[in-house]
Amino acid sequence: MARKETFHNLIDICIQMEENPDLAGDAKEMFRYLLTEYFFKSDAYDSKKVAHLLENMKLPDFLGEHRSLIEVDMERLRGYIEGDTINDSLGGKIMITADYLKAFYSHHPPAFNKLPPDVREELLEKVKSRNRLIIDAFEKIMTDRAADRSRKIITLVALILKNIHRKTGLPLNPPAAPAETIIHSIFKNCDEVFNAKQRQLSELNDDAKIKEIIKTFFTVKKFQDLAGIAKLFKAELDRYRKRALRG
Repeated sequence: MARKETFHNLIDICIQMEENPDLAGDAKEMFRYLLTEYFFKSDAYDSKKVAHLLENMKLPDFLGEHRSLIEVDMERLRGYIEGDTINDSLGGKIMITADYLKAFYSHHPPAFNKLPPDVREELLEKVKSRNRLIIDAFEKIMTDRAADRSRKIITLVALILKNIHRKTGLPLNPPAAPAETIIHSIFKNCDEVFNAKQRQLSELNDDAKIKEIIKTFFTVKKFQDLAGIAKLFKAELDRYRKRALRG
């Protein structure tokens, strides 16, 4: 069965790259990093030749006009990724090459036109899918930024708890009251928009309040587990803090 690929939370990766001194201020090199470490990571890992291709691939000059990929014009980026033809698309320039075919279609000649028709069709669909996934990931940055600008504290806390549940699989306690009521009872000013003000961060980072809300929502049997989940809560909060400050 083919591996299902998705690219989530690209905005967080873009912010991390802005903090990386080797990448900061150069959107072109940030994009190259994404090719090798995100969008085509498994391909580069499985084939040194594909990794070399990605590391030396010519990238469009317009990327160099920006200090961050968050600022790149989406229409120009979409045009580059889609290309004028499937062969000229981003995925095509990588996946319809001799190096790629040698690595991942080794039972066939390393030339696209020499592949059996059904294999060519399969490869073209993979190229289209990868291009679409990359475009979707960048488009989601815009919707994420809009959500970050308007997210209220109560929504933020609920989102952090949801992420903890998804990552840990911790069982939930039977609700003693609606979630909104519980969150309101623990954190003040829940209806404020979260903009990472120091006052907001001080309360949301309060150890006692974090442990209280964790014990209220999750079944936690060991003190060590509670401490670990509290640490995860703070890590998630910090992720959204960076996004709120990025604006």
